[in-house]
Amino acid sequence: MDSRVTDKNIFEFNKRGWTVIDLNLDDELIKNALKGVRKMKSIATKEKNKPRRIYYDHFFRNNIAAVELPFNKGICHSSIKEFFIEAKIGGIVKSIMNWENPCCDLARLFCMGNYKYRGCWHRDYNSDLEKIHLDSNLRKIVLVGINLLPQKGFRILKKEYEFNGINSIIPNMDIDKAIRSFNFPLDPPEKTYYKMNAKIGTALIFDPLIIHQGSNYSERFDFHMKFCNLENVNRKKNKFQDFYVIDILHENYKLDLDFLIDKCNIPFHQRSNLINRFANSVDYFTSLRRILKIFTLKRKHSYNLLKDEGWKVDFLSNTIFQD
Repeated sequence: MDSRVTDKNIFEFNKRGWTVIDLNLDDELIKNALKGVRKMKSIATKEKNKPRRIYYDHFFRNNIAAVELPFNKGICHSSIKEFFIEAKIGGIVKSIMNWENPCCDLARLFCMGNYKYRGCWHRDYNSDLEKIHLDSNLRKIVLVGINLLPQKGFRILKKEYEFNGINSIIPNMDIDKAIRSFNFPLDPPEKTYYKMNAKIGTALIFDPLIIHQGSNYSERFDFHMKFCNLENVNRKKNKFQDFYVIDILHENYKLDLDFLIDKCNIPFHQRSNLINRFANSVDYFTSLRRILKIFTLKRKHSYNLLKDEGWKVDFLSNTIFQD
């Protein structure tokens, strides 16, 4: 057991699907890591051959959303390597999930600028939906978010309101599919979900089967990582980490852009054209552009199904007025 993982953490994770763990790291180490991720973002913003995501590009600023493959030697800053040496995330995953060989098969650095953001509700997989009310450490996957800035707003549904829960607002598979396919943020009743308020230097461990929604109110820098357990140890480790990684997440992996895009679904997003960037910025400060879109969405049959279960269109999401 990692001494930072308490019985309370394990109970919280199993019963509600998430827990926050203090990494107990030195303030100077975190401060240096924050400087490092800012440099990583700057490189990914300027160099077009770096894997990255852009969700809502703005007129005056490249609002890059995430840096992909953040451990690669062509991207990773030395202070981040020092951070992971001390953070020992593998030990935490072992203790929470009771795994022997945790392996990271997805990693990105979320680095959105000082804009309010809210994504769509989603699951990272749904093949075990019938087992959602079992203890969360029985999953084959776990997600870890490492916060280098305060992270406020992330939402995850309470299990009692989940699929087949005692107070479910997802009573059947049709509703579940409608929620996950709805291409605009939704707002369920406030009592049905947890809202995170994670501090700097903490790790959010959560169950990716439970439906959740990315949300923040200001600049963010956090590592988003997905782990599984290796039955046969046939993977590599980065020298600065205590867990295995898949090939593309190794520090010495060659950044072959065409292969990563075609075979690994790793994006290399380019900036939007000027018209779309201008429209995004106008909508962010006025909410004008979304009126027609939301009117169209509300006329869909799927929305009427969701509305009957308490789900509403989150009209002010991704604007300066987002609550």
